[in-house]
Order: sequence, then structure tokens, then C-alpha cells
Amino acid sequence: MSALIHGQDWLLGQLAIAAWDPRRLKPLATGTSREKSVKVYFHGAFSLGRSDTLLVLAGRNAPVQSYEWISQSLKTAADSLYAAHLTEMADFEDRVSREKLERERLYEKSPELMRFEGLGPQEQPPSVQAKLLLPFLPKATMFSAPSTLRPEALDRQSITAIEASGWLPSRDGAYIGIRHILVGAKKSCVLTWEPYSGPPSYSEVRWAVQRRLPQALRKPRLAHIGRPKLESDVNLSDQPAGTVSGLDSGGQEWLDSLDDVQLDDHDYRERIDASRKDRQAQGFEAIAWFQPYHSYSEDVWGIYFDARKLDDFALSLLDDIRSHRIHASPTHAARLAFGLTYAHELFHARVEAALSWVELNALQPRHLRYKQRVYDALRETPEWLEEALANWTSWDWFQSAPVQALFARSMANLDGLRKVVESSLDLSPPGYREWRVGHQSFTWRNFTTQLTTGQAKASASALALPLESTLWGPLPYDFLASDIPLRFVGSGVIADRLQSQPATFNVPTRRELERALKFFRHILDVSGGKGGHQKWTGPDQRAFILPTRDPVSVGVFKTFLQHLGIDKATYVREVRPNL
Repeated sequence: MSALIHGQDWLLGQLAIAAWDPRRLKPLATGTSREKSVKVYFHGAFSLGRSDTLLVLAGRNAPVQSYEWISQSLKTAADSLYAAHLTEMADFEDRVSREKLERERLYEKSPELMRFEGLGPQEQPPSVQAKLLLPFLPKATMFSAPSTLRPEALDRQSITAIEASGWLPSRDGAYIGIRHILVGAKKSCVLTWEPYSGPPSYSEVRWAVQRRLPQALRKPRLAHIGRPKLESDVNLSDQPAGTVSGLDSGGQEWLDSLDDVQLDDHDYRERIDASRKDRQAQGFEAIAWFQPYHSYSEDVWGIYFDARKLDDFALSLLDDIRSHRIHASPTHAARLAFGLTYAHELFHARVEAALSWVELNALQPRHLRYKQRVYDALRETPEWLEEALANWTSWDWFQSAPVQALFARSMANLDGLRKVVESSLDLSPPGYREWRVGHQSFTWRNFTTQLTTGQAKASASALALPLESTLWGPLPYDFLASDIPLRFVGSGVIADRLQSQPATFNVPTRRELERALKFFRHILDVSGGKGGHQKWTGPDQRAFILPTRDPVSVGVFKTFLQHLGIDKATYVREVRPNL
């Protein structure tokens, strides 16, 4: 009856039906039909597809975190809409009062007119239209799925539902799903995300290459950490000790996180000498390396840092700076060591991104051909342009206005510091040490010609192709540093500091997340996981599904935080130290 009064197609009507349906919101333990009320908790509201359909989720249990699906923009829009409604209501009530007063005065003069009272059209009070909030609601799609569906099959159904939803994909690949929502007689799944409407993201470009051009990838792709082998190398664990991702080498977050860092100077001279020897033989690859997704599997591609050798490089820089009689702290050296190395490796990632874009436009493989015919053919020669330009990118990072301003605030002799950086870049093998060619525009044109043609040297009559904008300038796709996974192998002072700050910490290892689940009194259900997943059940009987691959993805960690009702800062500052 309540549904009929409110209208079965309206929100109140649907809530009335759901509240008294024992399969939905009515408490299962209800022992009497005389119960007069059902408590319903709001969980979220979503906009479905391109229609005006509103999806409202309500449940018997209170949400872990109030309004976790409500964005700040939606709150602002709702507040503004409601404030405007209050103004309209005040105007309406004031107008109705004046009109009533005028009628009463008229009836006093002409009582016979009272018989016409209420016969004319009645003005309705203004109402708030929730439809106006639809553009601000989180976007979602729904699809039916059985309760016993395996995670791998559920992933495939989710992808199909995303493609058919009418919404653009997520920029960061983060999607949140809710299973076992009862809609009518069927159980459904809800997927929500933030659609991205900018230029094509590099993540989307990268996946498009894998879907449309599988022949462009190594078969099979490597599934290990392919660390360059050095004579002074030590045995490192195959497991990354931690993960940091999404650092922007032009931003300030990671620079600030290295304030007051103190380097371990144990075996100071021996480590410095070894660092210089390694860099002279291997360049920045003595400290970090890039594993392209064309050759390495999804679990292990990205930038890797040897955490110990990063500290050694910082000690070497600190020794060089002080030998030039420049007052400097370990913080200066740590910032330089990480920034120079990261900029170099990020350039290699940009090269793969440029080749990925070329591959999509030509629908022909390019990356593996370039690596074999150009990069490997020119290895350790002065014409090794990719390494020269990668070193130039490190120099360009150091010369950028934000970095120069940061060092200028605490260091008087910037000219001396520039000489130290130049000497460090010069302490490199052939190719690397030709980095100064990066200031010449035709060098970039020659290099991008190598990328697209797959030829190390063009014929004497051939002109370099005007394609340098595939690497710098306004790009036709959206490339962010956070698109490239960044991992530390082993432990080090700089790596540990970056992983202890909320601004730079990205995701924990799987084993750390297992310890965190135990910290929050979750129990592993050995019979509940399927495939490469574990099922952990909390004290409130809510389950969390943890993939067994390491490290966990950004999306899994985000879901973990929402599951517990905490943010990343709380995890880093309050939870992580207790694990």
C-alpha cells in the first residue's frame, strides 16, 4: 500500500517494497508480523549508464564508513541545490502570505466573493529535483552473476559490463565492485568508477596494444626481475621489499619527504668507490633499471631501484659536493640521487610509451624491432642516443625551476652543485656520457626517426622525420609518471623514507597486507579462496578477497582501505608501524 501511495517507480515506493521484503531489507530474525518499523541504512547512490536511472543501495547493516561513495563535488552541489530550494520556499511562503492577506482584505469589502475561494488553480510549492544531481553522482553499471562465479570469470564479465555501460573507462584503472545485490529475483553485481574524459591515457594505450597487437609482445613475456648483472652485485631477494608508485619527478611531494634524512655511512669509502666503478661501467643502470611491458609480464614490468645502491649513490654525491667545499646535508644528496636516477629511468618508460602510440597508429609491431635493430646494435657506442637523451633528461630535471629553487633556498653555491651533477653524468659509459647532445633539436628528430623506422643509421639521402613531438611537447595521449610501476628491491634509507610517507607511499606487499588483516582480527578462510585469491573474514563477518600476487595493485589496496574505513595516511602512520 505504501508503494502504491508513493508510486512504485519512485524511490520511496521502491524503499517501501524493499523494507518489508525478507529477502531484502526486512530483518531475517523478525518473529512477529506486528513489527512496525524497519531500520534501513543508506550505502550509496549511483547514476546508471547514459539514462536518468538512479541506483540507490541500502542495507540492513550500517556502512563501514559513512557516505564513502559520496564525492565532495556531489556534497557541494547538493548543498547549493538545497540552499536555492530554501530561498525559493521562503519566497513562495512570503508570496502566499501576501496573497492571503490581500484576499482577506478583499473579502472584507466584498463578502460575496468568498464563495469562489479555492476554485482557481492552486500554486504548488517548489520542490527539489534530485535529477539535477545525476551529473555529480558516481557512475556505475550492473550485471547479473551467480554467487559461485570464479574471480577470473567475474573479471571477464566486469570488463564486458564496463565496455557496454556507456561510460568512459577509469584513468587509473581503479574499479570497485559490490557483489550479491538482490534486484528482483536475481543477484547482481555493481561496478563503480570515475570515468575519464581527457586524452587517451597511457594505461589505455598500453592495454590496447596488448589486446590488438599481441604479436608486438615477447612470447612468452618474462616473469622475473631482470636486474642487470654487475661484477660487484650481491644476491638480492626476488621479492621487492616494498613498492612506491606515482612519483612525479617534477613535483615536490617526494622531495619534501626526504627532509632531514640521515644516510648510513657504514663502509663509507668502500661503498663510494664501488658506486663510482659501477656507474662508470653501467651508468644509471647500476642503480635502477626499466623493464618494458613489451618484454615483461604485467606483474613485474616497471622501474626498479636497488635500494642499497641508491644510498651508495647518494653517499658518492655527498662526497663530491663536499670535496668542492660546498656546504650540504645528506638531504641534498638523497634528493639528487633519487631525482637524477628516476628521471633517467622514466625517460626509458616514455620511449616505450611513444613506441606504443606508434604501434597503435600503424597496427604494426615497433618496440621489439627497435630494441633489437637500434638499441642493442648501438650499445656502448657514442651513437647510443636513448641513453644519451635519458641522461639529458636527468640534467633537465635538475635544471628545472622548482628543483633549482628548492636547492637555492638551502645552498649558496649552485654553480658548484651544477659541476658536481655534470661530473656525475660524465662518469658513464659511451652513449651515456654524450648526454649534452640533448640540447640540439635535431638529435631528438634523429632519435624519433630511429624509433619509427627501426634503423640505426639512415641513408645519406634520407631526411630525419619530423616526429620529435612523440616524445616531448603536447602529446596526443596522457602520460603520467604514476602510470609506471616503481619498485624498490632490498632495503635502504632513502627507499624506507619514501615508503614511510603518505604522500609517496603507494601499496604494501601482499605479506604486509596479510599482517594488516591479522592486525584487524581477520581470519584466513582456507576454503573460501578461489584461483589466485584468499578469503579473509573479519569480526563483523564481512569478507575481504586478497589476490595472492605480489605486490598488490593500487585498486586492491584502495578497496582494503575502504573495507576497514581508514585512509592511506592512517594506514602509514598508525597501522604500518605496528605490523
